[in-house]
Amino acid sequence: MKDKPVILVVDDQVQNIELLEAYLVPQGYEIVKAASGEEALEKLVHNQIDLILLDIMMPKMSGLEVLERLRANEKTKMIPVVMVTALKETEDKVKALEAGCDDFISKPFDKVELLARVKSILKISYYLRQLDEKEKFKAVVDKISDGIAICSQDYLIKDSNEAILKYLNIVDPANINLVETLFKNYSVSINKEALMDLTIAHKTFDIVRQKTDSTEALYLEVNSNVIKNSAGELLSIVFILRDVTLARTEESLKQNTLTLISHKLRTPLGVINGNLSLLQDGSYGALNEEQKKAIDTVSKQSSLLVSMVEELLGFTIVCSHSP
Repeated sequence: MKDKPVILVVDDQVQNIELLEAYLVPQGYEIVKAASGEEALEKLVHNQIDLILLDIMMPKMSGLEVLERLRANEKTKMIPVVMVTALKETEDKVKALEAGCDDFISKPFDKVELLARVKSILKISYYLRQLDEKEKFKAVVDKISDGIAICSQDYLIKDSNEAILKYLNIVDPANINLVETLFKNYSVSINKEALMDLTIAHKTFDIVRQKTDSTEALYLEVNSNVIKNSAGELLSIVFILRDVTLARTEESLKQNTLTLISHKLRTPLGVINGNLSLLQDGSYGALNEEQKKAIDTVSKQSSLLVSMVEELLGFTIVCSHSP
């Protein structure tokens, strides 16, 4: 990989470009900026770009249109593209995947997530460019932590590095069907039919090994890429496995904590509101005007607190179902 990878940032909002630049430049990346789809295509003519961060919502030429132009051009079709979007709709992501994007990053930007995805995508891009140089490929990938396997069309492992053998507990990769191994020994977040659909060039999914008495839990994020030659013939399928156990475990812990807090708060709030109602309707005796005002004030604040707890609970539910 070059000492200084070049990233093209495409966004019609100057503040978004400046924020991405502030995150990426200190990490050793060189930034090329474009404020429109047309400008981005022009910058690609004069610069050697390693990765494109492409805003999906832009005037005149949208990010999807730019992506389609990139994939239709022989010189730019292999450049990895990460779509930057505030949209959550599955339909938009499907369209972007069908057009050939490699990954997504959501606004507002999470710095840790952004840098992790950029680093991962640049690694994958680098590995794919090295497939024709097997010896160099082996020398590089055996030193990295990501697991890499190159499979034939029937998913038999043709080449692999040490990391993937360790992750999947494979002693000898010869004649091993990677897909069958995944579904036999792990929980897979995508069904087998979808995983083996070769019409979709890039897929991202998780595989999980649950904790047992003898093994620790293991969460792996898998990126699969269908590699074809210029004639459109399938050459191989590349799988990149990244250990995301710590991140997934922390996400689960945060989710469980928020849910527990939300549910625990509901019980005392229910008791408070119930007794306030009894006071207001005179069940505990008549109230003077000052007492009524005081109880009304407490009741309003209690109702506000109930709304906040419900919003918190709703947020945890949305997070748990987010892709």
